[in-house]
Amino acid sequence: MDREQAKNEIRSRWKELYSADKKGKGIVCPLCGNGSGKDGDGIRENPKSRIRGGLICFKCGFKGDVFDLIQQEQGVTFHESLKIAAESLGIVLDSYQEQSDTGILNHAPEPARPPQSAPIDYTEELRQYQAQLQGAIPYLQARGISFETASAYGLGYAPEWRSPTALRSGKNPPSSPRLIVPTCQHHYIARDTRIELTPNQAKFSKMNEGTPEIFNQSVLYDRNKDKVFVVEGAIDALSLIECGADAIALNSTSNAERLIERLQERPTRSILLLALDNDDGGRKALKTLTAGLQRLNISYVTVDICGRYKDPNEALTSDKSSFIGLINQAKIQATAKPDSVESYIDLLMGGEIEEFQAAKERRTGFSNLDAESGGLYAGLYCVAATSSLGKTTFCHQMADQLAMMGEDVIFFSMEQSRLELVSKSIARMTAQQNMASAVTSLSIRKGYLPSYVQKAALEYRNAVSDRLSIVEGNFNCNISFIGNYVRQYVQRTGCKPVVFVDYLQILQPSDENKGQSTKETVDSTVTELKRISRELNLTIFVISSVNRMNYLTPIDFESLKESGGIEYTCDVIYGLQLQCLNSDLFSNQMAKIKEKRKKIREEKARNPRKIELVCLKNRYGIANFSCYFDYYPANDLFVAGSPEQDYISDEIDNVTGGKI
Repeated sequence: MDREQAKNEIRSRWKELYSADKKGKGIVCPLCGNGSGKDGDGIRENPKSRIRGGLICFKCGFKGDVFDLIQQEQGVTFHESLKIAAESLGIVLDSYQEQSDTGILNHAPEPARPPQSAPIDYTEELRQYQAQLQGAIPYLQARGISFETASAYGLGYAPEWRSPTALRSGKNPPSSPRLIVPTCQHHYIARDTRIELTPNQAKFSKMNEGTPEIFNQSVLYDRNKDKVFVVEGAIDALSLIECGADAIALNSTSNAERLIERLQERPTRSILLLALDNDDGGRKALKTLTAGLQRLNISYVTVDICGRYKDPNEALTSDKSSFIGLINQAKIQATAKPDSVESYIDLLMGGEIEEFQAAKERRTGFSNLDAESGGLYAGLYCVAATSSLGKTTFCHQMADQLAMMGEDVIFFSMEQSRLELVSKSIARMTAQQNMASAVTSLSIRKGYLPSYVQKAALEYRNAVSDRLSIVEGNFNCNISFIGNYVRQYVQRTGCKPVVFVDYLQILQPSDENKGQSTKETVDSTVTELKRISRELNLTIFVISSVNRMNYLTPIDFESLKESGGIEYTCDVIYGLQLQCLNSDLFSNQMAKIKEKRKKIREEKARNPRKIELVCLKNRYGIANFSCYFDYYPANDLFVAGSPEQDYISDEIDNVTGGKI
């Protein structure tokens, strides 16, 4: 079948290439998973498309036809996507003369047919640059890259290049000679080949046209390759290729997460040798990659192939034989000791220490807790309490205070709506400003909005700005949703938010864990939260209920026994309790339950309630400390307080037998 007939046939049978969505009207989106759940609509035919066979995903925004979908999913060229689809559907293509799989775009261009919002197709432009590659030979020689290697990977040359993006936006950029390095038909890198550059020229010496993509990613799926180096720049990858190794380039350290997403969609069987630059960007990308590869169970090893040089290309041009030796050592290391302490100390430990030290300046906003805890570090924190002790209010107030101090915060709320939480914040602010005229959150929700409440709302809005996000998870939220949301947030913003999850016991099991018992679900959820915290170097708070059997006893690890692996998995565990639980009444085994319950009711009726925060576990400092708070439930406000003297005296008597 000729190619035009094959393309038409494949476009008409596009649904056969993927799994049907739950509603049976489209397919599950391979880019974002839309359509796999009961509420997703998957990928559908796009009635507004300007191209034949146009498809759309309303969740991730994909637009294009089935070939565009395969290209984005698998990181291949158009002709590779055609071959993949034809083989899957049993279509035999007529013979076609094209370059080997290592080449890029050295074939007749596919007519451009993107919709208005689709990525720009640079195929024809790249063909023109490739025809002029001879002009880049001096630059390539200086970089140690042969003309044969450059040609095989589709490089080109533009003697008077001007940024198409700048021209389309109405600007008039000066021309400059550029080496053109394509990664796919929608993206290429233009590198200035001049030796002497002014500071302003140097600022634009390497420019991207299109969204930065991963260079040479098809090698990840070559069955004949078993070890692939991962470096930052395309010239670095070509330096390794010049020496007989296989390599891909991120082209941007922010593309580390993109590589993990691609490998999640289509895992590689190769061992990845991570050889990123030893700077802040490289260390952050390395941490993202190692965490993601561990999660996907893909083999990797961190290696040093540069020695005393700053990057692989400098190592190649300075001492090629030594560079090849380091490459070979790295290959041996990949099969021997991928997790050696030596590699960790050389490549990762310094950066992780810097990240840990940076956290010591972060504060909760509760002065007494900050004084005892010594900082808010990356890790998994648990706040546990019985009902109506204000555990959600305590954590939400902390979230507000963090956002007001400049931290990004995501608050996943399974029970309370965004309206409830924001109205509580405004009510809290009115109480902090003037307790006598303070309003309740319920009155705000009922529409009581005098001028001073509106002023408090504006002040609250300006104080937290866009740093605080409240995600209404309701009762369909699971750990997979939270993990994906947080990873995308980090990727989009470049910020590391403090995450709150309210609360643990009503998080739904992920699809793969359905059928588990409640305790098994909680265990897996806590473990996954810890994994996310470690992978992204985040502070995560999870709110937990406690056993009903412990409602009349001081909080301890026994209170959490049926709440999953909190005791063993969390880095820090805080428990909130009424201060009265320290009194003789609750330590007296002979006291009647009726009397204890009466005392609890009385204490809950007080305004403010006297609350004690008990630290049960702290991997980052002193454990077994207490902080005291006055809790005003009507105003959703916690204030640092002092211990009730009667309860403290009772506690001392219990320990000393009344002898001091």
